[in-house]
Amino acid sequence: MARANKKWLEVAKVSLPGRLSLRSLDASNLGDVAESRIREGYTQEEIDAGTKMLDSVELLEQWEPANPRSVALAMCLAIGWDDDVGADYFRVYVVTNDLRSHLPRRSNAWVYVDVFKWHDVLASLLNILGKCERGTWDDSVRELRRRFDWEYEGMAGT
Repeated sequence: MARANKKWLEVAKVSLPGRLSLRSLDASNLGDVAESRIREGYTQEEIDAGTKMLDSVELLEQWEPANPRSVALAMCLAIGWDDDVGADYFRVYVVTNDLRSHLPRRSNAWVYVDVFKWHDVLASLLNILGKCERGTWDDSVRELRRRFDWEYEGMAGT
């Protein structure tokens, strides 16, 4: 995954945070309000035919939305600390401003953009990680929870 982070760094032209890192992400369509929809999954025929299956990052890098002003995605970010092998999952919703009023806002985990350009969205997410980094994992998680929905939210002791 370090190679993928380096690739993202080159694409986004931003520095990666020192201790927090985006290990992986997954993206899916948020409801059915957006004109532009990212591909989710493959048909059995495509699998049987040996179609190269792309992961979410590859899909996002290659995706050209039909209408870049009409995009609504739910993203699950795996964020880790230092060289630890584990990661916690955080959800964020990336929505173009044209759709802002069409979706119920149930959390603070929203990133709004005028036009969806994957490289700009990635740069914004990495920028948020940099701003959330603190001296310890626990302090960093506290900051991340202000921007994203944490997988352990609401559990005892969180």
